[in-house]
Amino acid sequence: RSPSRGLGDVYKRQIKDFEEKYDTSVKKRICNIEAMDYTRMGVSIRHLTMLLSKVEAKTKLLITLSDGKPDDVDGYRGTYGIEDTKKALIEARFLGIHTYCITIDEKGMDYLPYMYGKTNFAVINQVDKLPTKVSDIYRKITA
Repeated sequence: RSPSRGLGDVYKRQIKDFEEKYDTSVKKRICNIEAMDYTRMGVSIRHLTMLLSKVEAKTKLLITLSDGKPDDVDGYRGTYGIEDTKKALIEARFLGIHTYCITIDEKGMDYLPYMYGKTNFAVINQVDKLPTKVSDIYRKITA
């Protein structure tokens, strides 16, 4: 992180490429994921939608792991952040990408149904439930 971070900067860290093997190196990167600054979801969802749209697959699934509602320092909060995120999710679905959100935000029921739809999100309070939740999501979408 740079102390001179400008407004509107979005950081992207690739954990695993589609073609990369799931090996020890990837597992270490996953274990080192940590929260950073803000949650500017719309631009991230659009970037990942672009990447997924180029992949040949029967089912495309974009799961957002989040600690809270869309937020940033430059006015990307409240209604604006929520509306931008919702629009990005609509764009992804238009391209045939299934979207789902898993969050630890206990207030997620206030905004997630509006952004993701009534059944496309889960609020979890225990991280150890995450693998089961991801499996459940995949089964639901591919059934």
